Amino acid sequence: MKAVVYVRPGEVVVQEVERPRVGPRDILIKVRAVGLCGSDLHTYRTGRYAFPSQIMGHEFCGEVAAVGPEVAGIATGQRATGFSAAYCGACYWCRRQQFRLCPHLFETYTGYGRPGAMADYVKIDEAELDRNVFLIPSELSDEQAAMAEPLGTALYALARTKPDCADSAVVIGAGPIGNLLVQALKSIPVKQVTVTEMSVERAALAKALGADYALHLREPGHALPSVQAVTGIGAYHFGSGAMADLVYDTAGAPGTFGDALEFVRAGGTVALVGLPERPSQVDVSRIIFKDVRVLGVLGSIIPQGLDYLRRGLVKTAPLVTHRFPLHEAAEAFRTMATDPAAMKVMLLPG
Repeated sequence: MKAVVYVRPGEVVVQEVERPRVGPRDILIKVRAVGLCGSDLHTYRTGRYAFPSQIMGHEFCGEVAAVGPEVAGIATGQRATGFSAAYCGACYWCRRQQFRLCPHLFETYTGYGRPGAMADYVKIDEAELDRNVFLIPSELSDEQAAMAEPLGTALYALARTKPDCADSAVVIGAGPIGNLLVQALKSIPVKQVTVTEMSVERAALAKALGADYALHLREPGHALPSVQAVTGIGAYHFGSGAMADLVYDTAGAPGTFGDALEFVRAGGTVALVGLPERPSQVDVSRIIFKDVRVLGVLGSIIPQGLDYLRRGLVKTAPLVTHRFPLHEAAEAFRTMATDPAAMKVMLLPG
């Protein structure tokens, strides 16, 4: 089969590789659509999340092509998404059933330690329906279903922060996750959603998808007066910021964590969703003087993502800006890395 293989920073190639062999408890999925994730872009730029010869990709939808004899409830011809993952079972976190924090998780995860979905076929090890394999509702397109994983990340951010209808939220960054998060927040609905974004086009899209305010800024560090104008001015010990109850940093760019600490009110919550490529330098005294809760967001609730898509609570079509056949994966990555208009880039095997 053909697969997208990471070589070194700035280089991926499409190679002929052996099709995965299905064991008694595995399934094989013929990939129909697979999205390029922000972490894939970080890997492409820096090599941080992959090793040479790694097959990339974890946001996908496909058709079940083979099912091991010990797998229950899954049949060939069904559309599905999912992941391989294994936990050590012995570490501090596994003993407390906090499996997503097992330090060995990504060694066995689809697209990180195990072969990913940027290929004609992807194998799901130890396949179990509704645990690591999820069937696609018939009303969803392949591209919609491939967005269930990033949407699930936005929904996990909500699960971590527990917003309610009285909250004012600020979303930093209007990329795919940011725009999905805007729509998820509006489905609650929270009182107000404000987006800050450096791209005029992305800010306009966030407004079209439901943001109450979409603020274009030249660079991080210049948006506080605009955010104060819509959320209010929030005084705190030895300073003055904005009054957002919740701030979600989906950009992970240098300076955006500092912005988040300015935008959040004293006693509010900051959720870090976007992965940074470089360390961030912030004045941590604002965390102390504001008594702010800072949360990391690592994970995705894929079944909930599929349900939101099925119910029409979130639109994904406006986020897909580019489509490439699998054999043009190198161009897809170059586009993602260099084209300011690129939002969600899809590879369509076959």
